[in-house]
Amino acid sequence: MKISNPLSMPTVNTFKPIFQLNWLPTNLPSFVALAIILTSGVVAMQKFQEGKMPETKSLAWYMANPQEALAKNKECYDNPQLKTTENCVYSLQALEITHKGPNS
Repeated sequence: MKISNPLSMPTVNTFKPIFQLNWLPTNLPSFVALAIILTSGVVAMQKFQEGKMPETKSLAWYMANPQEALAKNKECYDNPQLKTTENCVYSLQALEITHKGPNS
């Protein structure tokens, strides 16, 4: 048997990797970048929506500020969609308590 290149080794006993990552897409960095961009967009939209939400005031606050409770109650009465919000419920409860008394 004549070997043409004396430095070449026979490739009969080659090792194959135990875990092959052939299932990973070739454009994985693109998917990661897209996921980061979409996640950042969702977080930014949530922060934007939080800024538009009115501050919820407590029942005690409306009890201490009856003029604000009257104004909020009028606003809630004019707009039926707002009647179930916490501010409307608290303002109505505060007005009921101040007009009827706390023990009635």
